[in-house]
Amino acid sequence: MIRKTLGLLVFAVFFSFSCSNSNPPKPKLVITLVVDQMRPDLLTRFDNLYTGGFRWLIDHGIWFTNTHHEHSYTATGPGHTAIGFGQHPGKVGVIGNSFYDRDLKRKVNCVEDLKAKVVGAENGKARSFSRYNTTGLGDWVKSTYPHSKVISLGGKDRSAIFMGGQKPDLPLYYNYAGSFISSDYYLDVLPDWVNDFNENLNAESYKDSLWTKSLPEDVYLKYAREDFFQGELDDYLNEDYSPVFPIGIDSSEDPKEFLMGRPWFEREILKLAQSAITNEELGQDGNPDLLFIGFSAMDWMIHDFGPHSQEIMDAFIKLDKYLGNFIEFVDETVGLENVLFTFTGDHGGLPLPEYVVEQGGTAGRIDKHHLKEAFEWIDEEIEERFGEDLYVRSRGNYFLNLEKLKKEDIDSREIYNVIDKYLPKVEGIERIIYREDILKSTESDKITTRLKHMIHPHKTPEIFPIVTPGYLYKNPYGTGHGSPYDYDTHVPLIFARSHFYSITKDEARATVDIAPTIAKILGVNIPDFCDGTAIEL
Repeated sequence: MIRKTLGLLVFAVFFSFSCSNSNPPKPKLVITLVVDQMRPDLLTRFDNLYTGGFRWLIDHGIWFTNTHHEHSYTATGPGHTAIGFGQHPGKVGVIGNSFYDRDLKRKVNCVEDLKAKVVGAENGKARSFSRYNTTGLGDWVKSTYPHSKVISLGGKDRSAIFMGGQKPDLPLYYNYAGSFISSDYYLDVLPDWVNDFNENLNAESYKDSLWTKSLPEDVYLKYAREDFFQGELDDYLNEDYSPVFPIGIDSSEDPKEFLMGRPWFEREILKLAQSAITNEELGQDGNPDLLFIGFSAMDWMIHDFGPHSQEIMDAFIKLDKYLGNFIEFVDETVGLENVLFTFTGDHGGLPLPEYVVEQGGTAGRIDKHHLKEAFEWIDEEIEERFGEDLYVRSRGNYFLNLEKLKKEDIDSREIYNVIDKYLPKVEGIERIIYREDILKSTESDKITTRLKHMIHPHKTPEIFPIVTPGYLYKNPYGTGHGSPYDYDTHVPLIFARSHFYSITKDEARATVDIAPTIAKILGVNIPDFCDGTAIEL
């Protein structure tokens, strides 16, 4: 009798747990966390050390370990577009963080809006989604739930703009002058609570702060490389090259700007998120709200020190603590049972080339002088053979004057052949891409596919280079990203709820799947133009 009763109890517990996972209550608040330049190993390498927010997300999350940005130019603007819009950035027209606009005949920022005005401060630049014509997750949700709120917070303007969709209720980004701002494309004045936050931020007070380690010295030596490592940037007390702890802000620098390059910034943006939850009453009714949080400072720091540095290890230990405090706050104000967390990155990144070589790999930095020389050879030969004003070069990208080429009866392939003759001679330039070859290609390999997803039929340059795996343009210090290779495309993807178990799945997923997945969970229609596929959780 006891055995039968126990068996029924076990069955009942298992049945209730199974139902809980298969039929979870619809979340009242979806919080999407996007860490800039987030490689998956920044979670796995320090897994044993996490006790805060990362620990909670992992322990209550379904982790899709084989998730990639399936576009070739892995940068902040394109990455956040894929996440927020469920579409490949090339199709939308977000071909970079900044790029040459062949219609305006000048370089533009991807969220530039010359008609808009800054809201919230005297300093800063007004940004918006006005350059594009599509909708994202935030817009889909509001079409079903008109009273839902969509708030998007980021250190970088493009992070906040692209996560929230076409018309979020409130996108806020940092102006590098001590305030979070927006533009009148979205609203005429900031809410009082944002003004209060800005008044109390006091970024100037960080001028005397020192970034010190959170854990004992021997722990860093176990999980990261030596503190002093050639290739790291030294921007503090740098009379002698000494990229080591402690790290502060030199008196000659503006602390309001440099705050974006220190781990404390991520704590401030989480405080801003807490203010948003409280003052906008997020998650308090039957209309599901969206809160996007972009951790932009991490990108600055990883660019400077590389992902295997003690600095970045410590930055993630600190972010783990900050996130833990934030999740506790969410539990107290909204209730974790009412919240879905989504965690990912806008792109990955390459370790310092010096570190890759030390570990036995092939890597390097493209020589600026060799690159400049190749550009000069190209210009000279094309001018001598075909004439002038046949293209505009923006960095290594060639925007052809197609009208003049046609008029002069010059085949654009001839221009490509000259460029292809010289640029690959530069160590670190793998090959030259002719846009039409990619568009017409029937190949289905991942590099070709990612290139296709980055191409816009009008905005994309006709000819552009791809770097050799392991190489980057950044020189002589720091690291970067932007290639179509896995180390730049691979990011974590975790969906976490309080009743979820820790599960890892290795099925191939793309970041364009995030928006439709959230939409499906909320019972929102997914537009036909969405490139992603909803994931069954």
